[in-house]
Amino acid sequence: MSRKQATSRVSGRYERHLGRTVVESIRGPARRLYWLKLAVVSAFCIGLAMSPRLWIGPRSFPATPFVDGFPPIEGVLAYGLFAALFVLGADIVVSRKPQWPIAVFLGIIAVFCAADQTRWQPWVFLYCFLLATLALFSREGADTTDERNALNIARLVLACTYIFSGLQKANANFMANDFPWIVSPITDALPSTANLLRATAVVVPFVQIAFGIGLLTNRFRQISLLAAVSMHVFILAMFGPFGLDWNKIIWPWTAAMAVFDVLLFADNERYCAGDFLWTRRHPYQLLALVVFIALPALSFFNLWDSYLSAALYSGNLTEGTIYLSDAGRASLPAWAAAHVVRSSENTNILNIQHWAIEDLNVTPYPETRVYRAVARHICRHLSDPGQLVLIVREQRMFRSSPETGYRCWDL
Repeated sequence: MSRKQATSRVSGRYERHLGRTVVESIRGPARRLYWLKLAVVSAFCIGLAMSPRLWIGPRSFPATPFVDGFPPIEGVLAYGLFAALFVLGADIVVSRKPQWPIAVFLGIIAVFCAADQTRWQPWVFLYCFLLATLALFSREGADTTDERNALNIARLVLACTYIFSGLQKANANFMANDFPWIVSPITDALPSTANLLRATAVVVPFVQIAFGIGLLTNRFRQISLLAAVSMHVFILAMFGPFGLDWNKIIWPWTAAMAVFDVLLFADNERYCAGDFLWTRRHPYQLLALVVFIALPALSFFNLWDSYLSAALYSGNLTEGTIYLSDAGRASLPAWAAAHVVRSSENTNILNIQHWAIEDLNVTPYPETRVYRAVARHICRHLSDPGQLVLIVREQRMFRSSPETGYRCWDL
C-alpha cells in the first residue's frame, strides 16, 4: 500500500469517526434537550444583544404598552433587568434542573413585553415557548418519558410553525410582491431567472406546508429535514450581507431554526401522530396545540395577531404608513423628522417599518392598534393635528379590511 493510499484510508476513517461522534453527541433525549437548551438560550441572548435599544433605549420609536397606563421600564431598572437576562441565561445553560432561572428569565421578558408590544417579536415568542417547555420537563424526578414529551412538544411547535408559515404565504400578495422582493438579489444579478422564480412563488407555500407535515412522519422526516435546513440557508443568503442586507435580527433566528431542526429531527426514532397530539393527556401539550394550531388559524380571520401566527414576510400582515403635510413635518421634533421622507409636493411619508428597524433593529408589531398608538404619539407633537393621516391596510386570508384612514382625532 502506498503512503498516499494509507493517508487516504486514515482520513476516511477519521471522517467516519467524526460523523459518528456528531451523531452520538445528540443521541438520546437527555443530550438532545441539553443541546436544545444551549441553542435556544444562545440564540435568545444574541437576539437581545442585537436589539439593546428595544429593551433599554435610548429610542425615538415610541413604546406601545399592552395596557394603557402600564409604567415604562427605563433607566436603572431597565439596565438591571436587561443585564439579569444574560446572567440568568448562563445559569440556565449550566444548571441541570433550570426551572427557576427559566421562570425568572421568562418573568422578566413578560414584564418587558407588557410595557411594549414591539417586543412581541416572532423569535421572542418562539424562544419563550421552547424555554417554558424545557423548564416544565426539567424538574427533579423527570424520567425518559418526560424528556421524550418535551422533545415531542418542541417538534410539534417547530412543525406547526412551518405549516402555518406556508399557509400564511398562500396569498396573491406574497406571490406577486413579497417573494419577488425576497429573491431580488438573484434576479438583479441574473435577470433571466425572473420568470422562473416568479413561477416558483406559486409552489413555495405548499412546499413549506409539505415539509412541515413531513417532519412529523417517519417516512418523510429526513427529506423534510433537508428541505427545512435548505430553506433557512436560502433565507440567510437572501437577507444576509450579500443579499438584501435587511432585518439583521432575523439572521441568528434563521440559523437557530436550522440547528433546532437538526437537534429535533435528525434521528431514526419512530413516533406517531399521537405522540404529538395528546401523549399522556398532559395539559401543557394541550396548550401547545392551542397556541400553535388553534389560535394561528384564527389569524386568517383577523381574530389573532399575525406575528404570533408565523406570518413574517408572508404577505398576510397589517401595514401602516403616516402621511404628513409640509407644515406637519416642520412642526415635528428632530427625532421624528429624521425618519420622514418627502414623496411629492406637500406630502411626506413616515414609514413606520423603516423607523422601527433603523431605531430598534426590529420590525414594528404589525397590528392596527400598534400603528394607531404610534401615530397618536406623533400627533401629540403637532401644532396642527389636521396635518397628519395614518393609512392602515389589514391583509388577511379572509376578512381583510380595506385601507382605512385615521386623523389625529380618530386615534
